[in-house]
Amino acid sequence: MKNNIGSIINYISALPLLAFGLTYLFKDSFMPYHSEAVSLKWEEVDKNIQYLILALMRAVSGGMILAGFIIIWLQIKFNKTKLTWIPLLILIAGTIVGLTSLYATIIVQTNTPGKPPSFLVIACLVGLLIGYIFNLKSINKNSIN
Repeated sequence: MKNNIGSIINYISALPLLAFGLTYLFKDSFMPYHSEAVSLKWEEVDKNIQYLILALMRAVSGGMILAGFIIIWLQIKFNKTKLTWIPLLILIAGTIVGLTSLYATIIVQTNTPGKPPSFLVIACLVGLLIGYIFNLKSINKNSIN
C-alpha cells in the first residue's frame, strides 16, 4: 500500500510539469499572469519581444516535459525493480525543476503585478517529498520481508 501511495503522489506531482510544459510548448501567446506582469495584452507587446517570450517559453517547456516524463518513467521502473537509488533521483529531478520554477515565480510575484501559480509549484515540491518518503518506506518494507 505504501508504494501505491508513493506512486500516486509522484504521478500527480509530475502531471503539472507535463501540463505546463505542453502548454508552454504549443501556446501562441504568453500566459495570463505574464500579461499581468507586463501590464499589456499580447497584441500590445512588440513583435520582437513576442518572439523572445515564445522562445523562452519553448525552452522552459523542454525541461518541464523532460522532468515530468523522467518522474513517471522512474516511478514505473521503481515499482518493478525497487532499485534503491530511484526514489532519490525522482526527488532530485523534480526538485531541480521545481525550485528553479519557484524562483522564477517569486521574481515575477515580487517585482511585477503578475500572480504566477507559485502555490502549484510548492504543492508539487511537497508531493515529491511525500512520494520520496513513501517510496523509501516501500524499500524498507521489502527488505524486512
